[in-house]
Amino acid sequence: MKPFEGIKVVELSTMLAASMTGRILAEWGADVIKVESMNGDAWRKQAGTTMSPCTPDANPNFDMQNLNKRFVGLNMRTPEGHAAMIKLLEGADILVTNYRVQALEGMGLAYEQLKDRFPKLIHASVLGYGDKGPDKDRPGYDYTAFFSRSGLMADLPPAGAGPLVPIGGVGDHSVAVALAGGIAAAMFRRERTGLGDKVDVSLLQIGSFIGSTGILNGFNGRKLPRDRYDCGHAGSNTYQGSDGEWLYLAVIDYRRFPEFCELIGMPEIATDPKYSTSEAYYKNKAELTRIFDGVFAQHPVDYWDKILEEHDLPHEVLRHFKDVPNDPQAIANHYVHNYEYPDGTKTVFVNGPVHFGSVDPEQFSYQTSGPIGRDTAQVLKELGYSDEKIAEMYEAKEIR
Repeated sequence: MKPFEGIKVVELSTMLAASMTGRILAEWGADVIKVESMNGDAWRKQAGTTMSPCTPDANPNFDMQNLNKRFVGLNMRTPEGHAAMIKLLEGADILVTNYRVQALEGMGLAYEQLKDRFPKLIHASVLGYGDKGPDKDRPGYDYTAFFSRSGLMADLPPAGAGPLVPIGGVGDHSVAVALAGGIAAAMFRRERTGLGDKVDVSLLQIGSFIGSTGILNGFNGRKLPRDRYDCGHAGSNTYQGSDGEWLYLAVIDYRRFPEFCELIGMPEIATDPKYSTSEAYYKNKAELTRIFDGVFAQHPVDYWDKILEEHDLPHEVLRHFKDVPNDPQAIANHYVHNYEYPDGTKTVFVNGPVHFGSVDPEQFSYQTSGPIGRDTAQVLKELGYSDEKIAEMYEAKEIR
């Protein structure tokens, strides 16, 4: 039995963060019903952002955030469409949304409007900047509230390189993981008290949390962004091989420094007064990094990977995103799944961030999205609507 089996989730979302939250809960076993407007989630039309194919039957860019859900199209501007949404909430355990508070208030779906009517409901929201302060109503996106406002975009790239050019979804998916955890905690509280709760995570909040070490550095006066020669120390830095590829050396424990120097054929470095104590090792990090630059440039990265691995010295080759779908470690642990749609379109899906001993990852399901409102009729029947009423609602464009 999956942890969230028997739990019903209504997801009112667009784009990535709330949608990925719903997908995680679906992977945990919840029945997730995604409610879309008559025009559908705008993310359905964004396949070009990941260079993904998009056919009438296959939309992997959209499905990455929306696997294993049911899809209902409601026109909530109409009384019948809005009433159907309320009926969904009557049987729901959790509402997940990224709609801004003022939009939810206009639909009668804000937490304060629902908490008394549905006292057991967990109301889970993705926010841009939080629910207080001067920017609480400002639109927030992954690139703005998460990357730009938190310091990550300006201070993570090497000094002089200009701002980081991020990939989409890093902040959104980080929010999703945190929000899913918050929902689980709220569900546990409900088991003990019988009461639902309000749970929210903002993009700025998660950006601040992820960047907390950098924030501490900035608070204490470290100049950021920095370059490779202003590293923590030379044993914890990136180095480029003769083939142009890079690895990260992580000989962080100074006690292993002499062993590393012996391995690269420069044992004298470990006895040089400029590096032979941990204090000197840190102080002369720029000079030592340049020495190591020359050493690593003599052989390709695969050579260094092999000998460092043989001596159990911590390191990792800097892989590329294109490498991950074929990484035997990622495959063995079911972190990625290569998938083929019925029409022959191929893609890779990344599985959720948690494994449970009670759930065999070999049995993960990959039910893709299909068209807007694919499951509307089925879900409305479950709510007690007759075939005739459903037909009338389709005719009146109250549902899709």
